[in-house]
Amino acid sequence: MGDNTFVIGHKNPDTDSICAAISYARLKQKQGEKHVVAARAGDINPHTEFVLDYFGATPPTLIADIAPSITQAMTKNVLSCHLNTSLKDLIQMMEERNIRLVPVVDDNGQYHGLVSLFEIAHEFRSEADPNTARVGYTSINSLHKTLGGELLYGHNSDEFFEGFFLVGAMREPSFRKVLSGYDPKKCIVIAGDRDNIQMAAIENGVRGLIVTGGHPVSPEVAEMSTKHGVSLLSSPYDTAATVGLVRLSTPVHRVVQNHDGHLMVDESLEGAQAKLLKAYNRGMAVLDSDMKLSGIITRSDLLQSSNTRLILVDHNEISQSVDGANKAEIVEVIDHHRLGNPQTMQPILFINQPVGSTCTLIAKFYFERQVDLDRETAGLLISGIISDTIHLKSPTATPLDKEMLDNLNKVVGLDIDDYAGKLLTAGVSLVGREPKQIILNDFKYYTEGKVSFGVGQTEMVGFSEFNKIKPRIIEQLVQIRADRGYNFIALLATDISASNSLLIFDGTPTLCRQLGYPILEPNVAELKGVLSRKKQLLPHMLNVFRDM
Repeated sequence: MGDNTFVIGHKNPDTDSICAAISYARLKQKQGEKHVVAARAGDINPHTEFVLDYFGATPPTLIADIAPSITQAMTKNVLSCHLNTSLKDLIQMMEERNIRLVPVVDDNGQYHGLVSLFEIAHEFRSEADPNTARVGYTSINSLHKTLGGELLYGHNSDEFFEGFFLVGAMREPSFRKVLSGYDPKKCIVIAGDRDNIQMAAIENGVRGLIVTGGHPVSPEVAEMSTKHGVSLLSSPYDTAATVGLVRLSTPVHRVVQNHDGHLMVDESLEGAQAKLLKAYNRGMAVLDSDMKLSGIITRSDLLQSSNTRLILVDHNEISQSVDGANKAEIVEVIDHHRLGNPQTMQPILFINQPVGSTCTLIAKFYFERQVDLDRETAGLLISGIISDTIHLKSPTATPLDKEMLDNLNKVVGLDIDDYAGKLLTAGVSLVGREPKQIILNDFKYYTEGKVSFGVGQTEMVGFSEFNKIKPRIIEQLVQIRADRGYNFIALLATDISASNSLLIFDGTPTLCRQLGYPILEPNVAELKGVLSRKKQLLPHMLNVFRDM
């Protein structure tokens, strides 16, 4: 999501919400705010589809969850190393990049664990006397690469083995006595320019011989090493330095750990935080579905605040907003509903005016700020006003709504009555639509005191089609209420041709008895003259539920 600011309406967005988001984002862009993007928190309903098609507008970006994700917080393109990378190369990489934690992968990019400076230090926790045996795990090729000298003869050079490093810094008899206490095939002998020690090591069939100090190797020693199958290396370093370096030829897979497991890219950041705070290391690897490395996230990454910014339009309650809105920075609110606004860390632009449509307020901004208004944007604003005020018939309509509608149409030049008729009847047919879709298409959730409730609204021309599916609507309301744990749920079915509504509902017996509307049949009330959920139904329900 980057550094964008998203202009977004409520869940299950209606035409006013979608048109407001598009139009306000365009206003911001025209005022020089290039990273403002229109978004939506749900699917587009048939009314809005008609509007967007009519004016050739592109739907806003769908964002189901705005909460910061692991992929936003993690470091991508991280340094990783192969299982067979030597500790010397790993330490060098860590020093060059100034990092303390490196993921380890195999030839196929599969993740195997993390290696940290602590694991490396642990590998070297027991330093032995240079004249005694030292256990190590390496290969001849790894020794060659680590020491940087010459590989004069190699035998099974790629094979890793666990063995002993013996320093031949003694007289030959003493050396032979020390060597007799080990399996020669597991020994790497480190010696300077002592031909007798070198020959003794080869004659005993050691795994390898390292000649230190850059000293030349005699032809006899070279010939004997080949004959006995003893790998022969030359180190440019003195014996003391060579002893230290051979330990660094150990491959990473010898020390890699997977104490904490890993995280997956689709995990929530909140869940990742809980795991990371308990982790052995200060960071964890993040893997994709193929178990390949996508990035790494550390505890310090969790301290960075979300850079996702939201401008809320047509709502101000977090319960109605896109999932994760409480984790984002809300920078503006443009609305015309009751106040239930979220807390913010600093003062923001908050405009809440009792008009019939959010698009009315945004149209007013265009005219007041003298921002160029193209035909498409004006058409979207007209559509939001018509839809939310039912072409100014709703009790929510105000003189400002009519004024903005008239001013906008000077740009568009519509036969406004004809267009309003087409818009309001677009998609009102219930044929082929599932009850759950009808209920949730324009659905809002509220709380009042201890009561949680949700109310959907659908519009139609006459109730004949609706009456046929009413029993299925009631069944679905009961199911949704049970699934979501609401105290009460309802669908306001509005006949826009007669300016009347039916309220189909389900709830606790006490709440249902207190509704106060004429009951036509079980779970069905008659609401004559009611068109607006916001101005007519909701205030009544809030009053009823307030003291429950």
